[in-house]
Amino acid sequence: MEEASKHVVVLVLGDIGRSPRMQYHAISLAEMPDTRVTVVGYEGERCVPQLLAKPNIALRTFAPIAVSRKLFVLSGPLKVLLQLFQLFWLLLFCVGSFDVLLVQNPPTIPTLYIGWLSCKLKRAKLVIDWHNMGYTVLALSIGQGHVFVKIARWFERFFGRRADGHFCVTEAMQLWLQDNWDISPVVLYDKPPAFFQPTPLDVQHDLLVRLDDAFAAVADLVPAKPNATWRTELLGSSSFKLRNDRPALVISSTSWTEDEDFGLLFDALVLFEEVAKDRCDIPSLVVAVTGKGPQKAMYLERIAALKFQRVRIVTLWLEASDYPLLLGAADLGICLHTSTSGLDLPMKVLDMFGCRVPVCAVGFNCLNELIKHDKNGLVFQRSEELCDQLIELLTAYPKVHTSSSYLPI
Repeated sequence: MEEASKHVVVLVLGDIGRSPRMQYHAISLAEMPDTRVTVVGYEGERCVPQLLAKPNIALRTFAPIAVSRKLFVLSGPLKVLLQLFQLFWLLLFCVGSFDVLLVQNPPTIPTLYIGWLSCKLKRAKLVIDWHNMGYTVLALSIGQGHVFVKIARWFERFFGRRADGHFCVTEAMQLWLQDNWDISPVVLYDKPPAFFQPTPLDVQHDLLVRLDDAFAAVADLVPAKPNATWRTELLGSSSFKLRNDRPALVISSTSWTEDEDFGLLFDALVLFEEVAKDRCDIPSLVVAVTGKGPQKAMYLERIAALKFQRVRIVTLWLEASDYPLLLGAADLGICLHTSTSGLDLPMKVLDMFGCRVPVCAVGFNCLNELIKHDKNGLVFQRSEELCDQLIELLTAYPKVHTSSSYLPI
């Protein structure tokens, strides 16, 4: 087979498997005629099957560099230096010639510099996909006034302005970049891929059979039945139905970090438990929380200390192919994402839209570009509001109240 004449490199200074937008970019680029794509990034979670199935997409992965958070002032610059050499070697000597380098930002340092330098040396075009502002993410860890944050802001502006093209995720970010840094990006809103859709009952059943150990804590909420999971049951040889006595399935995907405050959901579930234990018109809840992150262990201890009667919290990490299936089986989705810059939007809400799952999301500056409260979702600020929304949506379950179409407007 003749090699494609156009070569695009997609660079993610992070786990490619946990970077869905960049994976979808790679898939879309690979569908263009006479184009091959190389995705460069950290090894880690498995990419979506649709990317792996593309014969004209190559993966170039490398091991992430781990440093101590406690010694960030010393280890941070060392990490940047090592990353610089890693990326320089890969882009200049391992991926061959390329025409366009599409870079995810953040992370900003050293990605934007090495992207700019490699494009200069290879006479290629540099395109930045702005997901957020890198310096605001750094400020979350070390404080807004830290000298490293000031350096990072200058670095991001200086090298950002030297790119040949720009995408961004919101109109708010577009306006901010235009007004503050004289950068004019094209707004490229995320859309749910076709594989995020309601999950058929037979597929739900097979999935829950495979995930039986992960949902072991649910066993005492519903009585065991032959040929049944806690949510589905097999009738005859090939017919499936949802159990009438099933608890509601609520899904939240979180990175267990400061900008996705699981405490809001946790406190709302404590309040929900107090209300639900005295009411028979409200279902029990199975809350499946997916993701990995630094605060997970702390919250697992808090969860273990509580003795819920009507709520079960299950934490799990799913294969890329299983997450859409579980989300497509859910009754309700909860998004805890807030933005360090106030300029980006949560992709997970788009996934919920694709699966036709009602959404409750914590509010922040530009969320109204995605969710219009009480039109295509519900927005909350406090745990008390989230508890009220859970009760509103789940009263008279299994018919979930739909005050909206929960579809993109």
